[in-house]
Amino acid sequence: MRKNTLLGLLIWVTLGMVAAAERPRPVVGDVGGYVAVEGENLLDIAERNNLAIDHLCFANEWPQSATKIHPGTPVVLPLARILPSSPPRDGMVINLPERGLYFFKGGRFRQFYPISIGLARDYKTPVTHATIAEKVKNPTWYPPKWAKDRRPVGPGPKNPLGDRWLGLSLPRYGIHGTNKDVNIGLSTTHGCMRMYPQAIRKLYDQVSVGMPVRVEYETAKVGKGPNGELFLVTFPDVYKRSDPVKAARHALMRIGLESAWSPALEAEAGKCLGLPISLESGMAVKPPARELAPSE
Repeated sequence: MRKNTLLGLLIWVTLGMVAAAERPRPVVGDVGGYVAVEGENLLDIAERNNLAIDHLCFANEWPQSATKIHPGTPVVLPLARILPSSPPRDGMVINLPERGLYFFKGGRFRQFYPISIGLARDYKTPVTHATIAEKVKNPTWYPPKWAKDRRPVGPGPKNPLGDRWLGLSLPRYGIHGTNKDVNIGLSTTHGCMRMYPQAIRKLYDQVSVGMPVRVEYETAKVGKGPNGELFLVTFPDVYKRSDPVKAARHALMRIGLESAWSPALEAEAGKCLGLPISLESGMAVKPPARELAPSE
């Protein structure tokens, strides 16, 4: 009788632990491939695929300073994304290490947008829960105290805010356009989040004042693809707050998959490619070879 009671208690506790574990999040999109052609650069390829140059550099293990590309060079396109946890029905979730903004509307994921974030040294973009406090077309930029020239900059090509401003309830922080597309994806701002001009215009027309904006810092995520396969993804620890390898292992622990951890998975997680890593193979997903083969 005592053995049966203890066995039942053990089963009850085990089931409770499984039930309490986090669930893997949905994976959307697929890793793609492309071959560079004459006359284009990395910015052309990035913008066309709704990515930042940094996303391309991470996925292809190129230096972040790269902007040029030789014709015929194969390019891995990191177009697969693991969605954030508990997203708002209508609103945004920004993951700083990922340099990305997730937009949700009507309870559905609508779009991923690449962003620039605050400088790592002195102007880190804060992790916060905020709302959209104002929307301004063709804003005037009023330089803060750090600026050498404090004169206001009106609408036009010299305005670093671009032609759209989404002000947050966190004073002096916002999401806005840019007059330097090449900087999208970098840790380069004074705390705000920049977007490509065409991207912020599209987002601007879909958001409303009061919409929630969650800014988070995740260097690792675990997701499940449509066919049930499990994936891990890691991103560079730009603000030195969360080691990606440790975060990856903790993420697996939280969903009850610590046993999936292996030396191969650890090595791949440490690369921070921004590509989904298969828990089965321990390797980052790459596009089909035919997508990386030069056309004849």
